[in-house]
Amino acid sequence: MQTKNMALTSLFAAILAVSAQVSIPIGPVPITLQVMFVLLAGIVLGSRLGPASVAVWVLLGVFGLPVFAQGKAGAAVLIGPTGGYILGYFICTYIVGYVAEHFEVSYKNTTLAMLAGLAVIYGVGLAGFMLSFQYVLHKAMTVDRALQLAVWPFLPMDIVKAAAAVYTGVKVRRALIKARLMTVKRLV
Repeated sequence: MQTKNMALTSLFAAILAVSAQVSIPIGPVPITLQVMFVLLAGIVLGSRLGPASVAVWVLLGVFGLPVFAQGKAGAAVLIGPTGGYILGYFICTYIVGYVAEHFEVSYKNTTLAMLAGLAVIYGVGLAGFMLSFQYVLHKAMTVDRALQLAVWPFLPMDIVKAAAAVYTGVKVRRALIKARLMTVKRLV
């Protein structure tokens, strides 16, 4: 990996760590700024380095650094109520990065990619949330109750964060392409 790529991957891992600390606890899953920066990692870093930045952030947390939401650390976070969301971040950055690399960098394409990424975060996150309650916490959790706790309170703010990520990400990606710091592999 080139030094530039290592620096960018590390930078986004650090941004994810900081954005996790900007947190509003409202239940088992807090409101954080992570979703916005996960989406930005996808569009700015692409389908390879975006997930790598998430992996570095996760590894830092697993090895004990308090980089997860509310200063949490350790592998137990990955099987807790927020673990599914963390897994969803990998897939999300890949999807957004793939679209950014292979399609025209436009607000329309980026919005569609980020909404797909957000749907993945919520889908995988909800499944992980329910599995955590059932198998780790040994508490019953219905789909309706899980949606009330882990999706509906977050959706409006995450749409706002996604809109901010679309606007910022398109500007940054276009600037990087114009400066020839990034290439585009077009499918369409």
